[in-house]
Amino acid sequence: MADHHVLSPGRARLGVVLAALLLGGTAQALEVSPLRVEMGPGQADAELWLYNDSAQPWAGQARLYAWEQSTHEERLQPTAALAVSPAVLQVPAHARQRLRVVRLGPAPVAEQGYRLVLRAGAESPPVQVSLPVFVAGAAASPAPAMAVRLLDAGEPAVLELYNGGARHARLADLAWVAANGQTRPILPGLAGYVLAGQTRRWVLPGTAEAYRGGRFSARIGDQAAQLLDALAPSIATGTPAGL
Repeated sequence: MADHHVLSPGRARLGVVLAALLLGGTAQALEVSPLRVEMGPGQADAELWLYNDSAQPWAGQARLYAWEQSTHEERLQPTAALAVSPAVLQVPAHARQRLRVVRLGPAPVAEQGYRLVLRAGAESPPVQVSLPVFVAGAAASPAPAMAVRLLDAGEPAVLELYNGGARHARLADLAWVAANGQTRPILPGLAGYVLAGQTRRWVLPGTAEAYRGGRFSARIGDQAAQLLDALAPSIATGTPAGL
């Protein structure tokens, strides 16, 4: 398990998220669709497409990793539960290529999260894309259940979110709602993911005092914005450290 990647959102400012990352000024030459892969119960494979919109061929590789999450970091570990085909990518100019993600073996008991990482070869524009992949459990999973806690042990303030549900939560448009109902956006657009049964932290602009007397809200999945419940002390002290 030595081959792994560690991502540390707890030490990053808001705005650094685990969405698809396109690096380099020429990254727009390669397009990926969709930007998220979800395999439902009983589904053994899924597909996505790469589009090379440049005048030059693009070459690279595709690798799948198990996605582990804790309050302070996110770790990508090699996995034998899924496979991607093809793993070596050759996309001609102004052409497209299909990728298949295949589940190896039976469906997991509970939803599992993975990351599909696409990296350019040495002769291609410097693109790296990290896409979330979710494989549903054999049984239907209830919706994510989010709870929030404001940490004020230091400066700046830190927002902690716990997902007590059995499915991942995709958070967007994170905001603070004052007691008078006035809403102040914190992170417009995609904020990131909280895996089932896991905790993530975001560093907030300003000190904890700026958030007293209000509540936090966010959109979860395709739902409308909703106020987030406070994290119960019993859960807060016993939050799991990782998968």
